[in-house]
Amino acid sequence: MSSLVSRRIVLARRPAGRPVPEDFRLESAPAPSPAEGQVLLRTLFLLLDPYMRNLTWARQSWQSLRRDRCQARSG
Repeated sequence: MSSLVSRRIVLARRPAGRPVPEDFRLESAPAPSPAEGQVLLRTLFLLLDPYMRNLTWARQSWQSLRRDRCQARSG
């Protein structure tokens, strides 16, 4: 399976306002060979939920805010 190529679109920089193509980059690498008991899948469709826009902002994430609040209550 070494002839297969894995491609992914990654966030190159955090968008300032509306995302533009320069905020992303395409990476390619040889696809890994699955080990015993594993399978290699091909993604045909991908849904990106609008809430993911918040994940690109350069600010504290909701997970860390929640963790901080939980620690404050327990401490």
